[in-house]
Amino acid sequence: MRVLFVQQQPCIRALKYAVGLRATRPDLTLGFACQGRTLSEWYGSGDELFDAWWRLGPDPRSALGEAIDSFAPDIVHSHNLPDRLTVLALEHVGDRLPVIHDVHDMQSLRRTPYEDGFPEPADPLALERRAIEGAAALIAVSEELLQEIAARYRPPALVLAYANYATVRDLPRDLPPPERERVGPPRLVYQGTLSANGGHYDLRDLFRELCLEGVSLDVFPARAVPEYRQLAGELVEMRLCETLEPARLLQELPGYDFGWAGFNETLNGPHLDTALPNKAYEYVGCGLPVITLGHRALARFVREHGVGISLDGVAGMRALLEQLDLPALRRRVAAARGGLTVEANIGRVARLYDELAARYSKSSGAWGPTHATTGSPSTPAATARTSS
Repeated sequence: MRVLFVQQQPCIRALKYAVGLRATRPDLTLGFACQGRTLSEWYGSGDELFDAWWRLGPDPRSALGEAIDSFAPDIVHSHNLPDRLTVLALEHVGDRLPVIHDVHDMQSLRRTPYEDGFPEPADPLALERRAIEGAAALIAVSEELLQEIAARYRPPALVLAYANYATVRDLPRDLPPPERERVGPPRLVYQGTLSANGGHYDLRDLFRELCLEGVSLDVFPARAVPEYRQLAGELVEMRLCETLEPARLLQELPGYDFGWAGFNETLNGPHLDTALPNKAYEYVGCGLPVITLGHRALARFVREHGVGISLDGVAGMRALLEQLDLPALRRRVAAARGGLTVEANIGRVARLYDELAARYSKSSGAWGPTHATTGSPSTPAATARTSS
């Protein structure tokens, strides 16, 4: 089976899909058509997981069609945001080929643009509807997101909630003993995206509140944001660490007490209620209990799996953390982590591929050759585009 991934800016979720599929389904041939940086250009690895890459350029309409025709996939697996490439794929293939729309995020739940270095599309809500209602199947990061989709649109019959699981490949094999002694205040870590634009990743006020509580906070940013260097200079309890490649970062996390997954609700509260970010699963995979702030999907996650706590606010948090039975909580996290990985769950995605491929193979008119030669994909590094 041949599967073409499509995404404006390839992300870590796409990389982790490929890790899982390569480990469990060696029969798959994977291609990737994108506009931005490739996975290796962004994360230091990942390009090697795909058999072919295509650069779509600034106007992807014709280039995406050429990539589809050249690769001759059995399935197109298109990732948002934005939703434009899914719509273009649907326009090109019509009813001849199944297109999966993978909803990482919904623009209709946000009051801020999706910042991936590209201009915003002209009519994002119209694109959102067309992508969701035109797809052969939907994948979304949480049950909460599927509920929001169903409340607004007419989704296809085939839907799957598939979270941002961590990959066993990159997780530490062994964890520190749960009964290890803690010296000093609770040690929290935050890893991932930061911003200074008032959106949900603008965590400056929350970091100040955490430090005023007297906890220790280390921050590993996905990319440098100068405002946080200034903030770390003002807060004795906060340390801004260097940006690390994902696999190396996961080896650093087990030394902390808790992973922070609380965000700024001011502008994007509805979005946060549907989000299950990568960091939550990576914290658990590294043995860290998760602390969140009542965001609906995250609160359900820590409650259902017993892997952390959800707070109404930061005030009084240090006293609460010091009263927890931390060794018992660490043991629950360690017991849960194996089932919250890509490798434990990717089979559900592969079964969706199989079901779609079987349905479309029985429909009238085959889509291209079953095992066509992979055209002439571009070399990823040859046409790299900088995005931020």
